[in-house]
Amino acid sequence: MDKDETLAFIDKQIELELRIIKIVEENVAQLGNAFIKDLLIGISTDSKKHAALLKSLRKAVEGPTPFISMEERDKIAKGIQAHIDMEAEAVKTYGEMIEKSDNEQVKTIASMIREDEFRHHALLKELHKTVVEPETLTEDMIWDMMWRDSPWHGSPGG
Repeated sequence: MDKDETLAFIDKQIELELRIIKIVEENVAQLGNAFIKDLLIGISTDSKKHAALLKSLRKAVEGPTPFISMEERDKIAKGIQAHIDMEAEAVKTYGEMIEKSDNEQVKTIASMIREDEFRHHALLKELHKTVVEPETLTEDMIWDMMWRDSPWHGSPGG
């Protein structure tokens, strides 16, 4: 799939996600059952997330993403690590809820949330590995790129 086909595909998927959101919003307005209503709203929320991710993906396909500074990288890395730790704790506590509860609705929702937490945990680890680390452009890297092959190494005339 070339760039134009990829962008067209992404646009089509964004429209699909937006239609899903609209249908769910129309249907839940009439529902009285809170359990089913909230499950459908959860699906709609996922579709909103998908649309946002696809919009970001579209920008990435269109051109390069900007570098981040060391300060931004460190702040993002610290936040991601805290989030990874909280997701691990959530996986554990939802697992306990699933084991201890006698209520099938509680088990169903706790299982769904726990699966989301597993995915979030893995995604955050991957995000840290593939986005935060490689896109960090340090001042040392800039100087190295500028002067590495220069016969003068930053001083006038050598």
